[in-house]
Amino acid sequence: MKKPIKVGFDFDGVIAYNPARLVRAPISLFKRNILGVKKLSFFYPKTSVEKLMWKLVHNSSVFPGTGIELFKKMVTEEKIEAHLITARYGYLDTHLNNWLKKHRLENYFTSIHMNRENKQPHLFKEETIGKLNLNYFVEDNWDIVEYLSEKAKKRKSEKEKTRIFWIYNVIDTWFTPYENKFPNVGKAVEKIMKEEKLK
Repeated sequence: MKKPIKVGFDFDGVIAYNPARLVRAPISLFKRNILGVKKLSFFYPKTSVEKLMWKLVHNSSVFPGTGIELFKKMVTEEKIEAHLITARYGYLDTHLNNWLKKHRLENYFTSIHMNRENKQPHLFKEETIGKLNLNYFVEDNWDIVEYLSEKAKKRKSEKEKTRIFWIYNVIDTWFTPYENKFPNVGKAVEKIMKEEKLK
């Protein structure tokens, strides 16, 4: 029997639909082109007010992303081995666990990785992807997609190269060309099925 394909999934914007991500591309462009911030870095909330605002933003991940039923089918049939990798900071763990239980998705993941040490999101995901030796990783943040894709290109062995799939939104796609981009998690899973000749 063929081993299941190892696929990592981000949470916000991939497994869960998050409308707040629509503003991400304009903010990123403003930082790079107006403020001149070139180095990839992410805001970390420190004060109680900042943490409250951050919780409200992440609470906008209300329901599962489009195509989640195909994801569940592929996991149930053991075609893919799913790993959840979220860079949410540690104090958001409770909301994530409750969301997964509410939508009965917690048992579809072989492993769930949370950013409990509050590392920079792109570094946390790079490290976790490497440890899991994934075939694919599905992410919605373009800056992280770009970072991980560049890192993958530098690896000598093809077996070590995780393919990075991007879940874009309407605003994102105006600005950024990318080969493996999809409107939702279902379309990303369809592409994996096609690439791996899964039925």
